[in-house]
Amino acid sequence: MQILDANTQQNVSTASTLQIPRMLPLKQVMHYTALSSTTIYEMINEKSDRYDPTFPVQVKLSRGRVAWVESEVADWIKGKISARVH
Repeated sequence: MQILDANTQQNVSTASTLQIPRMLPLKQVMHYTALSSTTIYEMINEKSDRYDPTFPVQVKLSRGRVAWVESEVADWIKGKISARVH
């Protein structure tokens, strides 16, 4: 059993309140949006006819790895749902 002192308890409570954004790899963005990778990259390319300035831009995590912020993707999807014509 671990014994917690005041410092440990403070660190635990601080860590539990920290909100770290969740990052989504391309495959999950494709799954959630029902878009292909080609369409996604065209939507973030300002030179493309399919450019959509409202679509979230990826975050470069390392030399060969990018991801999207989950909350931004979710907000974009919610916006599309709200904008539909009934």
